[in-house]
Amino acid sequence: MNSPPTLRLTRLMLRDFRSYAELDQPIAGRLVVVAGANGMGKTNLLEAISLLGPGRGLRGAKGAELGRREGAEGLSWVVAGHFDGLEGPVVIGTGAEAGQDRRSFRLDGAAVRNQAEIARHAAALWLTPQMDRLFQEGASGRRRFLDRLVWALEPSHARDVAAHDAAMTQRNRLLAEGGRDARWLAALEDTMARHAVAAVAARRSLALRLNGALEAGVAG
Repeated sequence: MNSPPTLRLTRLMLRDFRSYAELDQPIAGRLVVVAGANGMGKTNLLEAISLLGPGRGLRGAKGAELGRREGAEGLSWVVAGHFDGLEGPVVIGTGAEAGQDRRSFRLDGAAVRNQAEIARHAAALWLTPQMDRLFQEGASGRRRFLDRLVWALEPSHARDVAAHDAAMTQRNRLLAEGGRDARWLAALEDTMARHAVAAVAARRSLALRLNGALEAGVAG
Protein backbone atom coordinates (compact mmCIF):
# COMPACT_ATOMS: atom_id res chain seq x y z
CA MET A 1 0.00 0.00 0.00
CA ASN A 2 1.35 3.43 -0.94
CA SER A 3 1.84 5.85 1.93
CA PRO A 4 -0.13 9.13 1.77
CA PRO A 5 1.72 12.22 0.51
CA THR A 6 3.38 14.33 3.18
CA LEU A 7 4.47 17.92 3.44
CA ARG A 8 8.11 18.72 4.30
CA LEU A 9 9.92 22.04 4.49
CA THR A 10 13.40 21.67 2.97
CA ARG A 11 14.66 25.27 2.99
CA LEU A 12 13.68 28.45 4.83
CA MET A 13 14.69 31.94 3.69
CA LEU A 14 14.08 35.21 5.55
CA ARG A 15 14.85 38.83 4.75
CA ASP A 16 14.27 41.65 7.21
CA PHE A 17 11.82 39.54 9.18
CA ARG A 18 11.51 40.25 12.92
CA SER A 19 15.03 39.90 14.37
CA TYR A 20 16.52 38.40 11.19
CA ALA A 21 18.28 40.61 8.66
CA GLU A 22 18.80 37.56 6.43
CA LEU A 23 18.65 33.79 6.71
CA ASP A 24 18.99 30.92 4.24
CA GLN A 25 18.64 27.64 6.13
CA PRO A 26 18.51 24.17 4.52
CA ILE A 27 16.42 21.69 6.53
CA ALA A 28 17.30 18.04 6.13
CA GLY A 29 15.66 16.22 9.02
CA ARG A 30 12.06 15.05 9.24
CA LEU A 31 11.97 16.20 12.87
CA VAL A 32 13.69 19.45 13.80
CA VAL A 33 14.37 20.88 17.25
CA VAL A 34 15.18 24.58 17.53
CA ALA A 35 17.26 25.35 20.63
CA GLY A 36 18.99 28.42 21.99
CA ALA A 37 19.03 31.08 24.67
CA ASN A 38 16.13 33.43 25.28
CA GLY A 39 15.94 36.20 22.72
CA MET A 40 17.81 34.29 20.00
CA GLY A 41 14.83 34.29 17.63
CA LYS A 42 13.47 30.75 18.01
CA THR A 43 9.82 31.81 18.07
CA ASN A 44 10.45 34.16 15.15
CA LEU A 45 11.55 31.14 13.08
CA LEU A 46 8.38 29.24 13.97
CA GLU A 47 6.26 32.29 13.19
CA ALA A 48 7.95 32.64 9.79
CA ILE A 49 7.10 29.03 8.94
CA SER A 50 3.50 29.52 10.07
CA LEU A 51 3.14 32.45 7.64
CA LEU A 52 3.81 30.15 4.67
CA GLY A 53 0.30 28.72 5.02
CA PRO A 54 -3.12 30.41 5.03
CA GLY A 55 -4.09 32.70 7.87
CA ARG A 56 -2.31 35.29 10.00
CA GLY A 57 0.34 33.05 11.49
CA LEU A 58 1.41 31.89 14.90
CA ARG A 59 1.05 35.24 16.67
CA GLY A 60 -1.82 36.60 14.58
CA ALA A 61 0.32 39.67 13.84
CA LYS A 62 -0.43 42.25 11.17
CA GLY A 63 1.95 42.58 8.24
CA ALA A 64 3.21 45.97 9.41
CA GLU A 65 4.38 44.40 12.69
CA LEU A 66 6.60 41.76 11.10
CA GLY A 67 9.42 43.80 9.54
CA ARG A 68 12.81 44.12 11.20
CA ARG A 69 13.03 47.54 12.79
CA GLU A 70 16.03 49.83 12.61
CA GLY A 71 15.47 53.30 14.01
CA ALA A 72 12.02 54.71 13.38
CA GLU A 73 11.05 52.90 10.20
CA GLY A 74 10.16 49.28 9.58
CA LEU A 75 11.71 47.59 6.57
CA SER A 76 9.79 45.51 4.05
CA TRP A 77 10.06 41.80 4.83
CA VAL A 78 10.01 38.48 2.97
CA VAL A 79 9.62 34.86 4.06
CA ALA A 80 10.03 31.98 1.58
CA GLY A 81 10.06 28.22 1.90
CA HIS A 82 10.94 25.31 -0.37
CA PHE A 83 8.59 22.40 0.18
CA ASP A 84 8.26 18.82 -0.91
CA GLY A 85 4.53 19.28 -1.05
CA LEU A 86 1.32 17.40 -1.50
CA GLU A 87 1.50 18.09 -5.26
CA GLY A 88 5.28 17.92 -5.64
CA PRO A 89 8.10 20.44 -5.03
CA VAL A 90 6.96 24.03 -4.63
CA VAL A 91 8.33 27.37 -3.45
CA ILE A 92 5.98 29.56 -1.40
CA GLY A 93 6.81 33.16 -0.56
CA THR A 94 5.02 35.88 1.37
CA GLY A 95 5.81 39.41 2.48
CA ALA A 96 4.65 42.99 2.85
CA GLU A 97 5.98 46.43 2.15
CA ALA A 98 7.08 48.63 5.04
CA GLY A 99 4.13 49.83 7.08
CA GLN A 100 1.61 47.73 5.15
CA ASP A 101 -0.70 45.31 6.97
CA ARG A 102 -1.75 43.38 3.87
CA ARG A 103 0.74 40.76 2.75
CA SER A 104 0.97 39.07 -0.61
CA PHE A 105 1.84 35.51 -1.63
CA ARG A 106 3.92 34.01 -4.40
CA LEU A 107 3.75 30.43 -5.64
CA ASP A 108 6.84 29.38 -7.60
CA GLY A 109 7.47 33.08 -8.20
CA ALA A 110 3.99 33.84 -9.57
CA ALA A 111 1.35 35.92 -7.79
CA VAL A 112 -1.71 34.08 -6.49
CA ARG A 113 -5.32 35.27 -6.43
CA ASN A 114 -6.13 34.12 -2.91
CA GLN A 115 -4.85 32.06 0.01
CA ALA A 116 -6.87 29.03 -1.07
CA GLU A 117 -4.27 28.47 -3.80
CA ILE A 118 -1.59 28.32 -1.11
CA ALA A 119 -3.68 25.94 1.00
CA ARG A 120 -3.55 23.38 -1.81
CA HIS A 121 0.18 23.07 -1.24
CA ALA A 122 0.91 23.91 2.41
CA ALA A 123 -0.90 24.36 5.70
CA ALA A 124 0.29 24.46 9.29
CA LEU A 125 -1.26 23.83 12.68
CA TRP A 126 0.22 24.78 16.02
CA LEU A 127 -0.38 24.52 19.74
CA THR A 128 1.40 27.01 21.98
CA PRO A 129 1.46 27.53 25.77
CA GLN A 130 -0.76 30.59 25.26
CA MET A 131 -3.45 28.26 23.89
CA ASP A 132 -3.64 26.14 27.05
CA ARG A 133 -7.23 27.27 27.77
CA LEU A 134 -8.43 26.46 24.25
CA PHE A 135 -10.39 23.40 25.36
CA GLN A 136 -11.72 24.95 28.58
CA GLU A 137 -13.30 28.19 27.38
CA GLY A 138 -15.87 29.17 24.74
CA ALA A 139 -16.84 27.19 21.67
CA SER A 140 -15.73 29.90 19.21
CA GLY A 141 -12.03 29.32 19.89
CA ARG A 142 -12.39 25.57 19.50
CA ARG A 143 -14.29 26.08 16.25
CA ARG A 144 -11.51 28.29 14.85
CA PHE A 145 -8.97 25.64 15.84
CA LEU A 146 -11.05 22.94 14.12
CA ASP A 147 -11.32 25.13 11.03
CA ARG A 148 -7.53 25.33 10.76
CA LEU A 149 -7.43 21.53 10.82
CA VAL A 150 -10.05 21.38 8.07
CA TRP A 151 -8.22 23.94 5.91
CA ALA A 152 -5.14 21.73 5.92
CA LEU A 153 -7.13 18.99 4.15
CA GLU A 154 -9.83 20.92 2.31
CA PRO A 155 -8.67 24.33 1.01
CA SER A 156 -12.18 25.31 -0.17
CA HIS A 157 -13.32 25.34 3.48
CA ALA A 158 -11.72 28.75 3.98
CA ARG A 159 -13.80 30.21 1.14
CA ASP A 160 -17.01 28.75 2.59
CA VAL A 161 -16.36 30.18 6.05
CA ALA A 162 -15.36 33.59 4.65
CA ALA A 163 -18.38 33.73 2.31
CA HIS A 164 -20.77 32.82 5.13
CA ASP A 165 -19.30 35.45 7.46
CA ALA A 166 -19.37 38.15 4.76
CA ALA A 167 -23.01 37.45 3.94
CA MET A 168 -23.93 37.44 7.63
CA THR A 169 -22.20 40.80 8.14
CA GLN A 170 -24.15 42.30 5.22
CA ARG A 171 -27.42 40.84 6.50
CA ASN A 172 -26.86 42.19 10.02
CA ARG A 173 -25.96 45.63 8.68
CA LEU A 174 -29.05 45.69 6.48
CA LEU A 175 -31.27 44.78 9.43
CA ALA A 176 -29.58 47.32 11.71
CA GLU A 177 -30.19 50.06 9.15
CA GLY A 178 -33.86 49.13 8.96
CA GLY A 179 -33.62 47.69 5.46
CA ARG A 180 -36.70 45.82 4.34
CA ASP A 181 -35.64 44.60 0.89
CA ALA A 182 -37.07 41.10 1.18
CA ARG A 183 -35.36 39.83 -1.97
CA TRP A 184 -31.93 41.05 -0.88
CA LEU A 185 -32.37 39.59 2.60
CA ALA A 186 -33.48 36.28 1.10
CA ALA A 187 -30.45 36.20 -1.20
CA LEU A 188 -28.06 36.86 1.70
CA GLU A 189 -29.71 34.21 3.87
CA ASP A 190 -29.56 31.72 1.01
CA THR A 191 -25.84 32.43 0.65
CA MET A 192 -25.33 32.00 4.39
CA ALA A 193 -27.22 28.70 4.38
CA ARG A 194 -25.35 27.22 1.41
CA HIS A 195 -21.91 28.04 2.76
CA ALA A 196 -22.84 27.07 6.34
CA VAL A 197 -23.98 23.62 5.17
CA ALA A 198 -20.70 23.14 3.29
CA ALA A 199 -18.62 24.33 6.26
CA VAL A 200 -20.44 22.12 8.78
CA ALA A 201 -20.15 19.11 6.45
CA ALA A 202 -16.39 19.66 6.16
CA ARG A 203 -16.03 19.96 9.94
CA ARG A 204 -18.08 16.82 10.48
CA SER A 205 -16.07 14.91 7.89
CA LEU A 206 -12.81 15.81 9.63
CA ALA A 207 -14.21 14.86 13.05
CA LEU A 208 -15.20 11.45 11.68
CA ARG A 209 -11.72 11.00 10.19
CA LEU A 210 -10.06 11.93 13.48
CA ASN A 211 -12.30 9.57 15.43
CA GLY A 212 -11.55 6.81 12.93
CA ALA A 213 -7.80 7.40 13.29
CA LEU A 214 -8.09 7.29 17.07
CA GLU A 215 -10.08 4.07 16.97
CA ALA A 216 -7.58 2.50 14.56
CA GLY A 217 -4.73 3.51 16.86
CA VAL A 218 -6.42 2.05 19.90
CA ALA A 219 -7.28 -1.12 18.02
CA GLY A 220 -3.70 -1.42 16.78
